[in-house]
Amino acid sequence: MRKIFLVLAAALFLGAALCGAASASEIKLGYINMLKVEKESLAGKQALKTLEKMAADKQAKIEERRKEIEKMQKELDKQSSIISADERQRREDKLQREYKTYQRYYSDSQDELSKKKEELANKMFDEVTGVIKKYGKEEGYTLILDRSVVLYAPEAVDITDKIIKAYDNTKAPAPTKKIKK
Repeated sequence: MRKIFLVLAAALFLGAALCGAASASEIKLGYINMLKVEKESLAGKQALKTLEKMAADKQAKIEERRKEIEKMQKELDKQSSIISADERQRREDKLQREYKTYQRYYSDSQDELSKKKEELANKMFDEVTGVIKKYGKEEGYTLILDRSVVLYAPEAVDITDKIIKAYDNTKAPAPTKKIKK
Protein backbone atom coordinates (compact mmCIF):
# COMPACT_ATOMS: atom_id res chain seq x y z
CA MET A 1 0.00 0.00 0.00
CA ARG A 2 2.82 2.39 0.89
CA LYS A 3 4.65 1.67 -2.39
CA ILE A 4 1.48 2.33 -4.36
CA PHE A 5 1.06 5.65 -2.55
CA LEU A 6 4.71 6.57 -3.23
CA VAL A 7 4.37 5.67 -6.93
CA LEU A 8 1.17 7.69 -7.25
CA ALA A 9 2.70 10.64 -5.40
CA ALA A 10 5.78 10.48 -7.63
CA ALA A 11 3.58 10.31 -10.73
CA LEU A 12 1.56 13.33 -9.60
CA PHE A 13 4.72 15.24 -8.74
CA LEU A 14 6.26 14.28 -12.07
CA GLY A 15 3.13 15.39 -13.90
CA ALA A 16 3.13 18.74 -12.12
CA ALA A 17 6.85 19.20 -12.75
CA LEU A 18 6.47 18.35 -16.40
CA CYS A 19 3.56 20.75 -16.82
CA GLY A 20 5.55 23.53 -15.16
CA ALA A 21 8.60 22.72 -17.20
CA ALA A 22 6.75 22.24 -20.49
CA SER A 23 7.96 25.58 -21.67
CA ALA A 24 11.54 24.67 -20.82
CA SER A 25 13.70 23.47 -23.67
CA GLU A 26 14.85 20.30 -21.91
CA ILE A 27 13.45 18.10 -19.17
CA LYS A 28 16.17 16.13 -17.43
CA LEU A 29 15.15 13.16 -15.28
CA GLY A 30 17.20 10.77 -13.20
CA TYR A 31 16.89 8.15 -10.54
CA ILE A 32 19.12 6.71 -7.86
CA ASN A 33 19.17 3.41 -6.03
CA MET A 34 19.46 4.36 -2.35
CA LEU A 35 20.13 0.75 -1.33
CA LYS A 36 23.14 0.71 -3.63
CA VAL A 37 24.32 4.03 -2.17
CA GLU A 38 24.03 2.56 1.33
CA LYS A 39 26.00 -0.56 0.37
CA GLU A 40 28.67 0.90 -1.92
CA SER A 41 29.45 4.37 -0.60
CA LEU A 42 32.37 4.90 1.77
CA ALA A 43 30.03 6.12 4.52
CA GLY A 44 27.71 3.16 3.98
CA LYS A 45 30.56 0.69 4.23
CA GLN A 46 31.84 2.43 7.37
CA ALA A 47 28.36 2.36 8.92
CA LEU A 48 28.11 -1.36 8.17
CA LYS A 49 31.50 -1.98 9.82
CA THR A 50 30.40 0.01 12.86
CA LEU A 51 27.20 -2.03 13.16
CA GLU A 52 29.02 -5.33 12.63
CA LYS A 53 31.58 -4.50 15.33
CA MET A 54 28.87 -3.40 17.73
CA ALA A 55 26.88 -6.59 17.03
CA ALA A 56 29.96 -8.78 17.50
CA ASP A 57 30.75 -7.09 20.83
CA LYS A 58 27.18 -7.55 22.03
CA GLN A 59 27.13 -11.17 20.83
CA ALA A 60 30.35 -11.94 22.70
CA LYS A 61 28.88 -10.56 25.94
CA ILE A 62 25.63 -12.44 25.38
CA GLU A 63 27.55 -15.68 24.79
CA GLU A 64 29.63 -15.10 27.92
CA ARG A 65 26.50 -14.62 30.02
CA ARG A 66 24.86 -17.69 28.47
CA LYS A 67 27.89 -19.82 29.37
CA GLU A 68 27.83 -18.50 32.95
CA ILE A 69 24.18 -19.52 33.28
CA GLU A 70 24.90 -22.96 31.80
CA LYS A 71 27.78 -23.40 34.26
CA MET A 72 25.52 -22.43 37.18
CA GLN A 73 22.87 -24.91 35.98
CA LYS A 74 25.40 -27.74 35.67
CA GLU A 75 26.77 -27.06 39.16
CA LEU A 76 23.26 -27.04 40.56
CA ASP A 77 22.43 -30.32 38.81
CA LYS A 78 25.64 -31.90 40.09
CA GLN A 79 25.15 -30.81 43.69
CA SER A 80 21.38 -31.13 43.91
CA SER A 81 21.58 -34.48 45.74
CA ILE A 82 24.05 -33.25 48.37
CA ILE A 83 22.69 -29.79 49.18
CA SER A 84 19.72 -28.95 51.36
CA ALA A 85 16.33 -28.12 49.90
CA ASP A 86 16.69 -24.51 51.09
CA GLU A 87 20.10 -24.16 49.43
CA ARG A 88 18.77 -25.74 46.23
CA GLN A 89 15.83 -23.29 46.20
CA ARG A 90 18.16 -20.35 46.83
CA ARG A 91 20.39 -21.39 43.91
CA GLU A 92 17.40 -21.99 41.61
CA ASP A 93 16.09 -18.51 42.46
CA LYS A 94 19.50 -17.01 41.74
CA LEU A 95 19.67 -18.92 38.44
CA GLN A 96 16.21 -17.65 37.53
CA ARG A 97 17.24 -14.03 38.25
CA GLU A 98 20.41 -14.46 36.20
CA TYR A 99 18.39 -15.87 33.31
CA LYS A 100 15.97 -12.93 33.42
CA THR A 101 18.91 -10.52 33.48
CA TYR A 102 20.37 -12.37 30.49
CA GLN A 103 17.08 -12.10 28.57
CA ARG A 104 16.81 -8.39 29.41
CA TYR A 105 20.39 -7.77 28.26
CA TYR A 106 19.73 -9.67 25.01
CA SER A 107 16.59 -7.63 24.35
CA ASP A 108 18.29 -4.35 25.24
CA SER A 109 21.20 -5.22 22.95
CA GLN A 110 18.84 -5.86 20.04
CA ASP A 111 17.08 -2.55 20.70
CA GLU A 112 20.38 -0.71 20.89
CA LEU A 113 21.54 -2.20 17.58
CA SER A 114 18.25 -1.27 15.93
CA LYS A 115 18.46 2.30 17.20
CA LYS A 116 22.07 2.64 16.04
CA LYS A 117 21.18 1.26 12.61
CA GLU A 118 18.28 3.71 12.31
CA GLU A 119 20.46 6.60 13.51
CA LEU A 120 23.17 5.83 10.96
CA ALA A 121 20.62 5.34 8.16
CA ASN A 122 18.88 8.65 8.93
CA LYS A 123 22.16 10.54 9.06
CA MET A 124 23.27 9.03 5.79
CA PHE A 125 19.90 9.71 4.15
CA ASP A 126 20.09 13.38 5.13
CA GLU A 127 23.64 13.67 3.81
CA VAL A 128 22.85 11.90 0.54
CA THR A 129 19.73 14.03 0.07
CA GLY A 130 21.90 17.15 0.33
CA VAL A 131 24.33 15.72 -2.23
CA ILE A 132 21.45 14.86 -4.58
CA LYS A 133 19.97 18.35 -4.33
CA LYS A 134 23.31 19.96 -5.04
CA TYR A 135 24.06 17.58 -7.90
CA GLY A 136 20.58 18.07 -9.36
CA LYS A 137 20.94 21.85 -9.37
CA GLU A 138 24.47 21.81 -10.79
CA GLU A 139 23.58 19.34 -13.54
CA GLY A 140 20.21 20.90 -14.41
CA TYR A 141 17.93 18.03 -13.42
CA THR A 142 14.19 18.63 -13.41
CA LEU A 143 13.50 15.61 -11.21
CA ILE A 144 15.52 12.91 -9.42
CA LEU A 145 13.62 9.96 -7.93
CA ASP A 146 14.49 6.96 -5.81
CA ARG A 147 14.53 3.72 -7.80
CA SER A 148 11.99 2.19 -5.40
CA VAL A 149 9.23 4.46 -6.79
CA VAL A 150 10.19 4.13 -10.45
CA LEU A 151 8.30 1.43 -12.33
CA TYR A 152 10.36 1.77 -15.47
CA ALA A 153 13.32 3.83 -16.55
CA PRO A 154 16.19 3.14 -18.90
CA GLU A 155 19.62 2.63 -17.36
CA ALA A 156 20.77 5.85 -19.02
CA VAL A 157 18.93 7.90 -16.39
CA ASP A 158 20.42 5.96 -13.45
CA ILE A 159 22.76 8.41 -11.71
CA THR A 160 23.47 6.24 -8.67
CA ASP A 161 27.18 5.83 -9.37
CA LYS A 162 27.58 9.59 -9.89
CA ILE A 163 25.83 10.27 -6.58
CA ILE A 164 28.01 7.69 -4.79
CA LYS A 165 31.11 9.38 -6.18
CA ALA A 166 29.86 12.86 -5.19
CA TYR A 167 28.89 11.59 -1.73
CA ASP A 168 32.25 9.87 -1.24
CA ASN A 169 33.97 13.12 -2.21
CA THR A 170 32.16 14.89 0.65
CA LYS A 171 33.45 12.23 3.06
CA ALA A 172 37.03 12.08 1.82
CA PRO A 173 39.59 13.82 3.99
CA ALA A 174 40.77 17.16 2.66
CA PRO A 175 44.18 16.99 1.01
CA THR A 176 46.96 18.28 3.20
CA LYS A 177 49.30 20.92 1.90
CA LYS A 178 53.00 20.30 2.16
CA ILE A 179 54.96 23.19 3.53
CA LYS A 180 58.30 23.76 1.85
CA LYS A 181 61.19 24.84 3.99
